[in-house]
Amino acid sequence: MNTNTKYNLNRLTYFVAIIEEKTITAAAERLGLSKAVVSKQLQLLEEELGVSLVVRNTRHLHATKTGEAFYTRSKEALKYAQHAFDTAAEDSHEPSGLIRLTSPIDLGIFQLAPIITQFCAKYPKVKIEVNLSDEVKDIVAKRYDLSFRVGWLQDSSNRARKIGSFREVALSTPAFAKNWAPKTPKDLSSLPFTAYDVIDRSTRTFIHQASRGTKEQSTEVELTTNLSFNTTLAIREALLTSQYFGVLPDFTVKKDLKAGVLQELLPNWKLREGGIYIVRPPSQLRTQAVQLFIDAIISKFEATI
Repeated sequence: MNTNTKYNLNRLTYFVAIIEEKTITAAAERLGLSKAVVSKQLQLLEEELGVSLVVRNTRHLHATKTGEAFYTRSKEALKYAQHAFDTAAEDSHEPSGLIRLTSPIDLGIFQLAPIITQFCAKYPKVKIEVNLSDEVKDIVAKRYDLSFRVGWLQDSSNRARKIGSFREVALSTPAFAKNWAPKTPKDLSSLPFTAYDVIDRSTRTFIHQASRGTKEQSTEVELTTNLSFNTTLAIREALLTSQYFGVLPDFTVKKDLKAGVLQELLPNWKLREGGIYIVRPPSQLRTQAVQLFIDAIISKFEATI
């Protein structure tokens, strides 16, 4: 490798796109360029470096060992370059740029949507793209700036901050609550249950609220079902229109409970409590817009949850 070579740093963008998209065709689509241009830039980059960065065949493309290390450093270099541009642009004192985030559907609808719309109205030069899905996204691979998680986090290299909490609630319509009239968690085992298949397990633990001078009780109940959904909003609709009970986060049904269209079963017995988290990639780089958005979210959640 010639140490006097002046490298074309623009080719890092092409290379990172190729590795992340896994094909030159997909990378070209992402960059809005022709396949021939992207392929040529990869070829020139390898010639500049004097090493092979990818292995190709007719169907697949993957990084060599050198290419993997070069991808990691290239991606970090592009982050710092983007941060430099963003920081310079922030001298105008008006936040701008794109924020990409993902969130569970129910949290996005019931909690985040009003905050996001208010934020965009306040900062019209900031664009926010929101992906609502109960599937946990890889925020690094999918290039999200932020992710919201509800429940119980698994270990990862991402940075997480707890911004709120919730508790699960067992509930049904008031009519079925009256007809069933369960007295203990064991009574639920014979009732029709609709499950949230993202996190539900057949065995649930109920904890009895201890009064002064008494010891807290816990009991496990095995719930069986012939109906499950992958989104809590579908479960809510099923509870409102069918002979089932379900378990949902309290923030999802807060208005329904207040309006009396749904009723908590066994209010003296509590289910799990979980956290609401804002998660960001491990890099510490944050644009002004992202930081302001995080501050707005934390402020609103502290006031409402």
